[in-house]
This record gives sequence, structure tokens and C-alpha cells, in this order.
Amino acid sequence: MKFRTWASMISTANDYSLLKWPLLLNSVLITVLSFLLLMSFQSNSWFTYESFHIGRNPIKLNKDTNYPISFEYSTFGLWSFCTEQYNHPVMKCSTFISQTRPEYFGVINILVSCSVFLANLSIFPSWALTILILYNVKNSYMRHISIFMWIIFCFLLIITFFNICAMIFVGLTKYYSPGKFISETQFISFRVGSGWNYMFAGKL
Repeated sequence: MKFRTWASMISTANDYSLLKWPLLLNSVLITVLSFLLLMSFQSNSWFTYESFHIGRNPIKLNKDTNYPISFEYSTFGLWSFCTEQYNHPVMKCSTFISQTRPEYFGVINILVSCSVFLANLSIFPSWALTILILYNVKNSYMRHISIFMWIIFCFLLIITFFNICAMIFVGLTKYYSPGKFISETQFISFRVGSGWNYMFAGKL
């Protein structure tokens, strides 16, 4: 009996019945977006860092041949950085303080925090809108549907704005561009990590 009632609700036509499947997909995508942004926010791997020491090749002592030895590897995100050295394979993590937080990371932190907060807030109205569409048999919830549509639209617009701004600030950091430095006998290389990938996927 309940199955028949549910099936009749889905098949019943109303002024917004054409939107029920797109809105269902939209609800799923907003939930995935919220999860991706949360993973990005908590990730300690927005960037990976590798430091190489340039030394002489011990096999070819008569030639001025240099070879790279990886002696330090680390990852860092919005909250902390983790370091591993070649003679100490255990990864050690430390939380950023105001003096050690990298450039623009304070602004990026605020932007991503707002995005995560709004993405989680938008989960409820998106699923509520989908349910109201299914129950809107006699157009009884037209006003509520319109309100939820505008709420979701505004949330997604602001989330997109925050994400784009965060990615712009990430692009301004020295870790993203140029991302590689040479200082005397040391070569330092930065690469984007999983945290950035989560943010980029959330923007899409």
C-alpha cells in the first residue's frame, strides 16, 4: 500500500513535476559537494614539499657531477604541516600558529570555512525541496518550493564565489607558482596535493 502511494506521488503531475529528477540529482550532488569540501578543509595535504640536497657523486669523484638526494618530504594543509626526513621515516605533524602559517593561508582558511559551512547548510533545503516536489500533488507547497529554490540558488552562488576566491589566493602563494626553488646546494619543490584536488572537484 505504501509503495503504491509512493509510486502515485512520483507519477502525479504538478507545476514542478518536471523538476523532481533534476532536483533529486541536485540534492545528491550538493551532498557530495559538502563531503568534498569537508575533506579538503580537514586535509593535511594541500601541498607536498620535497627538499633535495645537491652533492657530489661519490662514484665519480674526478668529475664535477652532482646528484640529488631526497632528504626531506612533507605535506601541509590549512591547519598543520607534517614532515618526514630520510633518516627518520616517522611522519611528524605540527599545527600552524599565527607566526608559522604560510602566506594567504589565513584568508584561504576563512573562505574554505565559509564554503564548508554553507555547503552543509544547503543539504537540508535541497533534500526538503526534493521531498516537497514529490508531495506537491495539488500544488499545495508552491510558496515553500519557491523559497527553498531561492535559498539553494543563493547558497550555491556564494559557495562558488568563496571557492573561486580561495583558489585564486592559492594560486598567489609561492607553493603553487612557481613552486620550485634552488638555494645554493638545496632544491625545493612544491606540488598540489589531495586537499587541493578535493577543493577543485568541489568547484566543478
